[in-house]
Amino acid sequence: MRQYVEASDCLIMLGTFMTDINLGIYTARLDPARSISATSEKLSIRYHSYEDVRFKDFMRGLLAARLRRRKRGKFPHPAPITNDRAPRSKKLTVKRLFQRLNAFLSRKTIVVADVGDALFGATDLFIRGKTDFLGPAYYASMGFAVPAAVGAQMANPNLRPLVLVGDGAFQMTGMELATAARYKLNPIVVVLNNQGYGTERHMQDGPYNDVWPWHYSRLPDVLGAGRGFVVETEEELDRALLEAERWTRGFCLLDVRLAPLDRSPALDRLAARLAKRL
Repeated sequence: MRQYVEASDCLIMLGTFMTDINLGIYTARLDPARSISATSEKLSIRYHSYEDVRFKDFMRGLLAARLRRRKRGKFPHPAPITNDRAPRSKKLTVKRLFQRLNAFLSRKTIVVADVGDALFGATDLFIRGKTDFLGPAYYASMGFAVPAAVGAQMANPNLRPLVLVGDGAFQMTGMELATAARYKLNPIVVVLNNQGYGTERHMQDGPYNDVWPWHYSRLPDVLGAGRGFVVETEEELDRALLEAERWTRGFCLLDVRLAPLDRSPALDRLAARLAKRL
């Protein structure tokens, strides 16, 4: 998908302010010579800027232009999902976690990802619908996922949230599961428990990246609702997801214990691009 967008001969960006947040820390490669950008501030066509063109006037002109639909070119498709459901006692990795979650998604799932590797890893998931993924902007909104899942399921009770959240982010707002219990919501919460701020460890590690080791799987005992699971192996992940899928009376929380320096393939790709820039 990224290659498809970056190779476009005319990329139109409407109301989009290009920053490090939505450009992947400036690793996106958008050619200004093949771009049109219209915001409330100005209109840019290729390398020319027009300060006195209002956004609503540009939109009216665009709608009145009667543009003809072009035959769509070859659209890139990701590799098909491969997932071995056979139980394994092998220690779980971030890569295998997201591969398994990919196969777990259904048309009734909405993915809600928090910042950090929960968000990076989630970019490789196959989302079925246009509104089935919610995520914040990098570290600007840490602690987003659990409260957002409550709002998402209140707005559309037909969708069951799959919450992906790191242990650091969960410790900020995870107790909002009490609200989920109060209103009889049933999100499936996957806590990526790597003993701290994993993304930060790859930049500069130290004790400031550590968080207090909660017993996440015991939170249902504290709240008097929900179910908790400890997941350390692929076999335990398969079993926990199967149980969570069946148990719909309340929230399920999976304490997925990962190595502190393990990371997703998506974060590996971002790190490689950043290294080239540096």
